[in-house]
Amino acid sequence: IRYMVREELNQGLFVGGVKVSTAIQKVEDELSRWKCNRYKHITRGVSAQENAVIHLETTFSKPTQDKPVPVAVARVHFHLDVVNGRLKYHFEEESVQHEVGGRGLAPGMYERWLDRIIGDKMQVRQLHNLATPFEETRLQPPPMPTAMIAESREDSSDEREDGRSSRQEEERASGYWDPAQKLPLSELLVNIFDAADEDDEYELTHKEVADLLYATPMGLTDWDIKLLLTTAHELETGRIVWKPFVEACPEFIEALLKRRAAFEERTQNVPQVGFEAIELCFGEEIDEAARAGREAFAAVDQAGKGKLSRHDFRSSLMHRMERFSMQEVQLLMQICKEDDFGQVPYDDFGGLLAQLRIDALHNAMVETDVDQLRKHLIILSRQEGMGEDLILPVWNLRNVLLSADQLCLSRMQIHVILSIVQTDEEGLVDFQYFLRVCCTVIPQMFDVGLFAEKAAAIAKEKADAQARQELEELQGIASSSLAANKKRSDEDDVEEAQQANVPDKNDVEKALLMHITNHADDKHRQQSTIDVRRFLSVLRMDPVQQLQLSDAELRGFIAEAELDEERNEVAYADHIRTWVLILFELRKSRIYDGIFAKDWAMDAPHLVDLSEYEENFPLLKPLLRSSTASVTSETTPERRRSRMSSKLRDTPTPGPGGVRRGASRLSDRAISSDGVDTPSLETGEVQDRQRHQGGSRRHDLWEVKQPACRACTDAVVNPV
Repeated sequence: IRYMVREELNQGLFVGGVKVSTAIQKVEDELSRWKCNRYKHITRGVSAQENAVIHLETTFSKPTQDKPVPVAVARVHFHLDVVNGRLKYHFEEESVQHEVGGRGLAPGMYERWLDRIIGDKMQVRQLHNLATPFEETRLQPPPMPTAMIAESREDSSDEREDGRSSRQEEERASGYWDPAQKLPLSELLVNIFDAADEDDEYELTHKEVADLLYATPMGLTDWDIKLLLTTAHELETGRIVWKPFVEACPEFIEALLKRRAAFEERTQNVPQVGFEAIELCFGEEIDEAARAGREAFAAVDQAGKGKLSRHDFRSSLMHRMERFSMQEVQLLMQICKEDDFGQVPYDDFGGLLAQLRIDALHNAMVETDVDQLRKHLIILSRQEGMGEDLILPVWNLRNVLLSADQLCLSRMQIHVILSIVQTDEEGLVDFQYFLRVCCTVIPQMFDVGLFAEKAAAIAKEKADAQARQELEELQGIASSSLAANKKRSDEDDVEEAQQANVPDKNDVEKALLMHITNHADDKHRQQSTIDVRRFLSVLRMDPVQQLQLSDAELRGFIAEAELDEERNEVAYADHIRTWVLILFELRKSRIYDGIFAKDWAMDAPHLVDLSEYEENFPLLKPLLRSSTASVTSETTPERRRSRMSSKLRDTPTPGPGGVRRGASRLSDRAISSDGVDTPSLETGEVQDRQRHQGGSRRHDLWEVKQPACRACTDAVVNPV
C-alpha cells in the first residue's frame, strides 16, 4: 500500500516573505485557467529550497462513486521563486519546464495532457500485473457466498425500514460495502495498523506509523500528529510496538482536539513568524546548537555517509544535553526526514532547529495556557519529591523543566528561567515562587505578538547600526581633518580600555578553575570534584565577584551544575569548561534582554497571581494541606530554615543531563500524586518512571487511563 507522504509544508509558514498558503493560491489561480473540469485535484506545499523557492505538487484524479480511490493519478510539480515571483511547472517526471505567462501548452490541451498521462499508466497496468500479494489478499474484499446474497436480498425490506438505503444494500451484497467507516476510532486504527502489519510482528517502522497517522482523517494538525507520535515508545531498531500505542491513541487524540480548540480560541489574528524573524532572534543560538549537533553526528558517522539510524541520531543529541532539551529531542525525531530504511540525513540540521522554533511558537498550546502550565509543573514537582514545606533544591527544579514534555522549551530557555529564579545560599527555592515565575515568563516566551515586536526592534537596530557604519565610512573618506582623526582615536582608546577591563571567556574559565582548585579542592583527585556546599560558598567569594559575572549568570551557572548522587559532589572542572562558554554566548543574544531586565524577586508585582487556580487543582493534596495547617502555628523561621537545610541533605541529586543515575532515592517515603505517603518505589518502577520522564510517554495532562508504570498511573488517572 502506498500511503500519503507526510512531508508537507505548514500553510502558515513564510518562505522568503511569501506565505505557503499564498503560493498555493497562486497555483490554484493558474489551474483555474486550465479548465480541467472532469478532474478533481488537490495542491499542497512539499518543500522549500534555501528560503528562495517553494516546491508544490498538484495531484489530479477521477474518483467515481463506484471507485472512490482512483487506480492512477497525474501529478504536476510547481516551483515558485519567491524572489521574482516566477512560477514554473512540469508534468510527472518530464524534463520540459513550462512557465506561467510564458511558453506552455495551448488552451484546452491541459486536460488532454492529463488524459494521456493517466491513459499510459492504465495501459501499463493492463500489460503488467502490478498488484502485490498484500493487495491481492487484503485490498479486494472477497465476494459474499450466493446464499448470503440471497439472504441479504430477502432482508432488504426490513433494512429499508431501519433507514438503510438501497445503494448500501447493493454494495454490501456485492462485497464492496466498507463497514470500517462506521467503526469507532479505536477499532478503525487497530484495523488499519493490523492491515499494514503484514507479517503479524506487531511492530512497524517509525515511518510506517507516521504515514498511517497522516493518511487517517482524525482532524489533527501536522503539529498535533507529531505530538501524538512522541507518545510512542520507539525501540533501538527504529520500530514501534504499535498495539499499545494505537490502543491509547483515541484518548490522546480527544485531548489534543480539545487543547487545539482552546488554543485557537485564545490566539486569533496573531501574526505569523518566518525564518527571517527566527534568524534575527535565535540565529547565533541555533548556529551553536547546530554546530554541537553536527560534531556529535560526525563522531558516530565514522564513514562520513551524512546519515544516521534513528537510534544513533537520537543518542547523539542526548549526549549534548547542555545544548538540547528533552522536549527538543522528542520533536526533532518527528520533524527530521527519514528514508525507507530509517536513515536520517543531518546535512540541514540547522534548518530543522529553525523550523522547530517556528512551529513551537505557532503551536504553544500549553505554554500559553497558565492553568494547564501550572498543573503540569505541579505534577512534575510531586514526582521530584516535593513535600509539605514546598521547598526544592534548584537542581530538582531544573529536572522539572527538563522533564516538562508538554512544553517545547529550548535548552537555552530553560537556562534563562533558572537564571532568573532566586535561591537562598544553599540553592533552595520556594516552589510557589518558582511556579509564579514560570507561569509569568513562559507565556511571554511563546507570545507570538511580543516575539514579532522584538524581531522588528532587532531588525531596526541592525539596520540603524549598518547605516551609521556606512555614514562613518563616507565621512572618514571625505574628511581628512586631524581633529576628526584625533576624536575617533580617543573614542577608540576609551572603548579599548573598557573592553580591556572586562574578562573574556578564557580569563573567566582559567580564573574559576584556579580559584576553586586553590580554595575548595583540598583532595586534588584526578577527577576534579568538590562538595556542593563548598561549591556554593566558594562562588560567593570576592575573587569570583571580580570576574564581572552578573547575578543572573551566577545563578544559572550554579543551577546547571551536575551533582553526583552518592557523594553529593560537583565535577567543577567539566562544568566550568561547558557553561562558561554558554554564558558568553548568551551575552550576544538580544531576545532575552527584556527578561533579564526585570526584577524577579519574590514580591515582584509583575509575577502572575495563581490563587484563582488553587481550588481547581490544589498545590498540596488534601492530606498534606491539613498536615501543613496543623503545624503552621508552630513554624518559626528557624524551624523552616532547618527543614530547608534538611531538604538539601535528603533530596537526591541529578545525574548527567538532569536524569538520575542508578536507583533513585527520592526519600524514605515518597509522595504519590494523590497526596498519600507511599513506600519508596522499587528499582524497576523507578526505571519505568525515568523512561516515561525521558519522553517515551506524555501522560500527565492528557489523563490517559492505559496500563503504565505506577508513577505515571498515579499522576495521570487521579491528578487531583
